[in-house]
Amino acid sequence: MITMKVDSAKFQKDIERFVRKKDGEFRKILAAATAKMLTMAKKKVRGYTARSKVKSSYLVNNIIQRITSGGLTGEVTSHAGYSQAFEEGTRPHTIRIRTKKVLAGPKRGAPAGWNAGGKSASMGYAIYGKKVQHPGTHPHPYMYPAWKYACRYFEQLLAKVL
Repeated sequence: MITMKVDSAKFQKDIERFVRKKDGEFRKILAAATAKMLTMAKKKVRGYTARSKVKSSYLVNNIIQRITSGGLTGEVTSHAGYSQAFEEGTRPHTIRIRTKKVLAGPKRGAPAGWNAGGKSASMGYAIYGKKVQHPGTHPHPYMYPAWKYACRYFEQLLAKVL
C-alpha cells in the first residue's frame, strides 16, 4: 500500500481557521481534490498498461479513495500487492523455484535475457532451470504525479473561495 501524508503545523492551523469560517465549502473542495487524484491515478495506470499484456484491471480497481475525519481528510490508496513495485520499479533480483522442479513457461512469452534450453525451445517451451536472474523493472509513477496534480487543483479551488 502506498500512502502520502503532508504534515505541517502551520498549514494545519491555517486549515483549521479556514474550516471554522467556511466549513461546507472546504469539505466540498477536499472531496473534489480527492476525486481528482483518484481519477488521475487510474488514468496514469491505464496509460502505462494500454500497450501491455495486462488482462485485468486489478491495479486500477484497487485504487480507492476515502474521506475521513468528518470530511476533513481525503485519502487515495492502492491496495494491490504490487503497487509499490509498479510505482517505484524493482532492482535486479534472483527468482528461485518454490514448489516445482524447474522454472518453465511458453517460449513465446519468455522475458528478454532469460536463456532457454535448446531442446525445450524447439518444442515451443522454455525451461530456465532452478533459478533465473530477473533484470528488474522500470518505475511507472502514478500516485506521486496524481498527488501533485491534486495538490495544485486543491490550491486553485481554495484560492477561488478565499
